[in-house]
Amino acid sequence: MALAQAVEEKIIQFSPSPGRSHREKARAGVNYYKKPMIEIYKKLPRTNCGKCGVPTCMAFALKVKNAQLNIRDCPFIARENMESVPGKTTITMDDNYERVSNELEVAAKHTNFKEAASAIGGCFESNNDGEMIRLVMLNKPYEMRKEGLFENDAYCHDSWSKIIMYDYIRRKGNKPLTGDWVTLGHFPNTASHVKAFQRSAEDKIAITFNMNINGLKVRCKELGGVEAQGKMKADHVCRFDLLPRIPLYLCFWEADEEFPASCKLFLDSSAEAYIDIEYLAYLVERFVEVFVKL
Repeated sequence: MALAQAVEEKIIQFSPSPGRSHREKARAGVNYYKKPMIEIYKKLPRTNCGKCGVPTCMAFALKVKNAQLNIRDCPFIARENMESVPGKTTITMDDNYERVSNELEVAAKHTNFKEAASAIGGCFESNNDGEMIRLVMLNKPYEMRKEGLFENDAYCHDSWSKIIMYDYIRRKGNKPLTGDWVTLGHFPNTASHVKAFQRSAEDKIAITFNMNINGLKVRCKELGGVEAQGKMKADHVCRFDLLPRIPLYLCFWEADEEFPASCKLFLDSSAEAYIDIEYLAYLVERFVEVFVKL
């Protein structure tokens, strides 16, 4: 299951208390239905038929209120009740990600750009148009300006790109690489779905390039990978800079007569100083999606 889906399954009721971390807010389901739950319930047939997959109409109404289901998921909802529902009845997960990216944007904008650029491997520029940090993420160039994150000279509207970049910039990690290669599961308090995601991502690469190590090497070069030597003995080891201070090491073992191909993904243990680990997991997921898209 994709990491983003796993995060969405962990929806909790959002409370705008100042003590909550941005990661908690990103996972939180603001998901506020504009009508009280009892009004949603009144629109339902109230037969508790279970055809929607929920045992009772009251439970269904609660899930609709929390944006876990849409009122149209009831197969017996009257057309007039569908049409009486406002066009946008909930604040969705996408809306929530956008809100979190906006909060992180404020923090990133107030960061000392010169200090941040030095700490995170960006290129600091200052001219008549103002200050700017140039950064590359997944081989794509970005510019962090006082107006926000820009891609191809246009404001970036992708919430996850902004969340990752803003968190990376505001943290100003400034920690040297340790040379210790670790998996996502190594980091403290890593959620179980993140560990499961890594196994799924590695399997996806191994299956895609099973009996095709030459194809894998070509793909590595296409995506800017650099052949590396490290702690792992593998048939092919390649380093990718997901962000300037966050290298990812792809280790690939070719299939033989007994075993199919296998793959392991490693990060430097310093990564947690630069970015929230769940944000990093989503970044790794994006990398894998691009890598296997031939």
